[in-house]
Amino acid sequence: MNVPLKRIKNYEDLGLGLFIHWGLYSQLEQGEWTEFIHGIDKTKYEKLADTFTAKNFDAEKIVKQAKNMGAKYIVLTSKHHEGFFLYDSKGLSNFDAVHSAAKRDLIKEFVDTCNKYDIKPFLYMATYDWHNPLYETDFNKYLEYLRKSVEILSKNYGPIGGFWFDGNWNKKDADWKLDELYGTIRKYQPEAMIINNTGLKNRGKIINPEIDAVTYERGTPDSINHGDADQKYVAGEMSLTLNQHWGYAKADINFKSPREIIENICHARNIGANILVNIGLTGTGSIPTISKEYMKMIGLWMQNNGQAIYKARPTEIKPGDGLKDFALFDGKNLYLFIFNLKIVGNSNVVLGGEGINPRSFTGISHNIKNISWLDNQEELSFIQNNDMLTINATGFKYGTDLIVRVAKVEF
Repeated sequence: MNVPLKRIKNYEDLGLGLFIHWGLYSQLEQGEWTEFIHGIDKTKYEKLADTFTAKNFDAEKIVKQAKNMGAKYIVLTSKHHEGFFLYDSKGLSNFDAVHSAAKRDLIKEFVDTCNKYDIKPFLYMATYDWHNPLYETDFNKYLEYLRKSVEILSKNYGPIGGFWFDGNWNKKDADWKLDELYGTIRKYQPEAMIINNTGLKNRGKIINPEIDAVTYERGTPDSINHGDADQKYVAGEMSLTLNQHWGYAKADINFKSPREIIENICHARNIGANILVNIGLTGTGSIPTISKEYMKMIGLWMQNNGQAIYKARPTEIKPGDGLKDFALFDGKNLYLFIFNLKIVGNSNVVLGGEGINPRSFTGISHNIKNISWLDNQEELSFIQNNDMLTINATGFKYGTDLIVRVAKVEF
């Protein structure tokens, strides 16, 4: 397999990102597709710009909370399928943030703050647009409109970590003139990642040589398509929402369990993919309380185990039969991810409490010096026999359950 380009390796080292959906739809509190799915009159929908104040949008607060979550990059919707730009579209359209009640360039605030705090800013751009009539009446003119909107972002906002496109799946047989679109990015932002969401039916598909990462929207693949041996190495990215919508939906209380979120983060790294955890901002631009709490929970896990997430990569090491456990390697240390441990305690207090859980791995050839939990540095006893390792994986200390526990192996 080919060696990744520097920008792609650096992207894989980011590991965990925060996805943010925000637009006019957020004011209606029923998901990002509400205009389309609920058949809202276009003229009526456009008037939402008159009440889009963004009064609670504080890029500083959001970026700091993302950093505390352990995210190394943030993808923000600069324009969703509704066609509304969160930035100054420089005369391309009046349907933008500077012509709304906000009268601010919200993308500039976001990018500047990300760069201030060493978080990579990524910009989502919808290619499918149900607001601009050119999308249906003169597709070539629409594509130039799209290219110019990306050129504005590429030229005027300083370093951009990447561009995240979404919507080509709506006209899957059309000529999207991707060479011109991606060429514009390469001209002004040569180190920016180019990602194009291939949709639910084409997860992992490489649609152009300039693509740097393939997507697996709402999918949990067993492997990543890194491209053929004679092609450029391509990264992979999974994404998941906390509930069932990407944009803020007040009446959607069907939230995923923290276990599912943490296990998805671990699974993504096990297959060598990055992962985006999505939140939707409220109509005024704040993070909903429940989303803040989820971000804190992820942050707690990352605070204890983050060193095993960012730069570590998949290995050929295998766990015992029927176990979800796996191992990552960062070039120096090995990290063992252990699932389904119990809490150590009196059996009358902690149901199923167990002190020691033998776990085995095969494929480890180097002599091991030490194994310890990342969360509390407790040293673990182990037996190494040829390429087989068995550790005594102690359960969580009473008062703790981090769902997946990580042990650091030093050689």
